[in-house]
Amino acid sequence: MSLLLTPAEAALYRTGPNNISILFEAKGGFDPARALFGLHQMVEGTERFHRIPKGRLSPCFGARLPLHWPDHVAILDATDVTAAQMMALTRRLALPSDRPLWRAVLVNPDGAGWRGLALHFDHAIADGTRISRHIVKEARPGAEQKAPIVDLPRIKLAQLETDTDPRLTPADPALLRLSFADLSRAMPDAASHSDALLRLAHRILSEEPAFAGLPTTRRDHAQVARIEALRTAGGVLGNRAHMVTVDLSVSATASSALFERSRASWVEAARMNLARFVPAALLRPIVQKEFSQPGIVLTVVPVGRTLPPLFGLDLQAIHPAAPVLGRPPLAITAVRTGQGFDICITAHGPDGRAIPDLSQRVASQMTEIVQ
Repeated sequence: MSLLLTPAEAALYRTGPNNISILFEAKGGFDPARALFGLHQMVEGTERFHRIPKGRLSPCFGARLPLHWPDHVAILDATDVTAAQMMALTRRLALPSDRPLWRAVLVNPDGAGWRGLALHFDHAIADGTRISRHIVKEARPGAEQKAPIVDLPRIKLAQLETDTDPRLTPADPALLRLSFADLSRAMPDAASHSDALLRLAHRILSEEPAFAGLPTTRRDHAQVARIEALRTAGGVLGNRAHMVTVDLSVSATASSALFERSRASWVEAARMNLARFVPAALLRPIVQKEFSQPGIVLTVVPVGRTLPPLFGLDLQAIHPAAPVLGRPPLAITAVRTGQGFDICITAHGPDGRAIPDLSQRVASQMTEIVQ
């Protein structure tokens, strides 16, 4: 049985590589055998982790394939790696075309250095909201639930660095956490926490010298992933979010809330269907240009009021990174929990060039403003 890709998923696949990366940061050491069992739970809970997309005009997920776990999961010993370095490396990882398009790395399970789980998968498998709800529901191993790790490759950082896709060249990201209380204090007129994050980013675009050449129309233009529906019967994975435009030159309104039920217009649906007939070589630059035009591209993923112990890890943070689509000045992806946002920022100059340390400068300025 094949699984037909929706028009949005087909566009993501045909213009690939478009991958989502997520870091699950542990507070301390963790049991890699238990984490692997959690990955088994996640993978067995959906067919999309067992299949490879195929075809171009009407792509679909092909036949179910047996998984060879050492092809998908490795244990990394890298005591000097930081969270930001791990994210920069993870989002550039290559996904081989001869097996299901996902990988995971168990990082420093013994507790030295940054430790946690890095997950990397093709965006055609799921959008951020769907995958987060799937993981929260499925990847919850009990204390005694473990999978054998004896066959998993144990690698060093240099080995992982050689396994990247040369087509993926985003600027290095920065990671930070902002509390709702601090955001509300810094942006008192915002309509919601997500709107406060947008307007904080807008302020950075107006004040950071690296963005001085950005036209006002671009600076005020934000594209936001709005969720079509937060729940579906059976929790089926897929891509159900669409981008909406927010004009940051006007006052905040309740309509800028991100988590209301919303459905794409028929114009957008028709446009996505027509994209099937555009050759991939032409479609990718069109998509890249479209996602480069806004001053800000924002995706917020709701997880829950607290961070659950996913994959058997006592979690300190969850940091996601959206696909490298275009080169907007600020691409922001955030996980929303009960008290605040865990955020990944990727910043580029107005011309799309990567500027050393710009992402970190933006993150530091955001932190300073809200304190």
